[in-house]
Amino acid sequence: MNSTDIEDQKSPGYGTKEDSVSSHSSSSGEQRSGEASFGPQLLAAGAATLGALALGAAIGWSSPASPQLAEPPLSLSSSDISLIGSIINIGALIGAVGGGIVINKIGRKATAIYVSPIFALGFLLVGFGNNVPMILAGRLLCGLGGGTTSVAAPVYVGEIATSNRRGLLGSGFQLMVVTGILLGYFVGAFVTWWWLSIISGFIPLMFMIAMMFVPESPVYLISKNDENGAKKALQWLRGAHYGIGTELEEIKHSIAEQNARSITFRDLFESSVLKPFLICVALMFFQQFSGINAALFNLNIIFSASGGDMDSNTQSCIVGIVQVAATVVSSVLVDRAGRKILLISSAFVMAVCLVALGVFFYFQENDPALAANLGWLPLVSLIIYIIFFSFGFGPLPWALMGELLPGHVKGLASSLVSGFNWGLAFIITLVFDMLVSAIQMYGVFWLFAGFTVLAGFFVLFLVPETKGKSLDEIQRLFS
Repeated sequence: MNSTDIEDQKSPGYGTKEDSVSSHSSSSGEQRSGEASFGPQLLAAGAATLGALALGAAIGWSSPASPQLAEPPLSLSSSDISLIGSIINIGALIGAVGGGIVINKIGRKATAIYVSPIFALGFLLVGFGNNVPMILAGRLLCGLGGGTTSVAAPVYVGEIATSNRRGLLGSGFQLMVVTGILLGYFVGAFVTWWWLSIISGFIPLMFMIAMMFVPESPVYLISKNDENGAKKALQWLRGAHYGIGTELEEIKHSIAEQNARSITFRDLFESSVLKPFLICVALMFFQQFSGINAALFNLNIIFSASGGDMDSNTQSCIVGIVQVAATVVSSVLVDRAGRKILLISSAFVMAVCLVALGVFFYFQENDPALAANLGWLPLVSLIIYIIFFSFGFGPLPWALMGELLPGHVKGLASSLVSGFNWGLAFIITLVFDMLVSAIQMYGVFWLFAGFTVLAGFFVLFLVPETKGKSLDEIQRLFS
């Protein structure tokens, strides 16, 4: 195709540029002219991460809904409520593993569009559920939608963003997750659990509509030999007057190398793949063993157990607001401070907060009078914990998954990494009550504190800095 063919063509399925693009700005050998526009990248990333908002709403649903489910008319047992809260992670595991295959078959954009109605159906089943099996089925579908999104959105954003914007935009996934969690806490404080489900069901539909108006990933389009579509998508993302030729050639070169070989599980054991793959797996392991999902799914239970004067719903909303604010700050810092320093500080400060929470519950068990004077400690500790989780181990494992994994195995590897994360989330959320029974609340928090200390040292010695590096430069770190 001639390099000037993009001048008068419009892109089906997303917004078009009416301005003609001069041939020198799109020729395959040109140098980049000026700076790529940020607005189109932000719009595309924002559309992709609406799925994360729906996922967050599904996660946040559990905290306000759990106490209501124990009351009439359902009067569910604690084991049923625990399963309803945690089964979303099983659906997410299935969605994550399957999503890695689907995004390479039909595309990142199409995957997001097709999974959205399933996501919405899950919320509706929960909302109209009058028995445990129906609610479980709905939560499972919500997890399926969320797990698929957790693969498709980070990969999409990593592929449409310029290297100097990738950290900022990559953090958007976690930002939207925590915003969705806050939405669940806030709305759940005023409405019944079934109304919360119905309201949340509109978010996946917004996700579907938004994705119809942004381009497919240029990387995916090149992988399907659609160079014309890739040019139009890349020009839309970078702005009408930005020269895309150099970047397009880099994508074509990378895809050509990938297409020279078929992808199997054996490829994961190559040194250049295994190292970044294991780093991503370890980061997801430490994210879950920081105790974040155990805390978020059980905030009301934790605050009720602390015996403070403030309403547990109010405390949950405060934590949610802090989490959103901290994630916004993190998204700005990630491309300035770098990934490693944020992860390391995140781990060690979280460890201190978890130790403090353990101390409070230890005294509550062994010295109630002293614990009564420390009623402020759980809320303060959880707020600081959430702030530093949001700075590091919240958004960055997902962002690094999109950066570290080599392109030729990204679909397979990212699905396995995401599936591993969701599998751990299911186990930890499900066994939280069992752990509390076995080693008490303070023992659980001290256990998580130990893992976060290990996480800090792991990042310090084994995780490379990717700040300001192109995807090709990052892959050369493992060559």
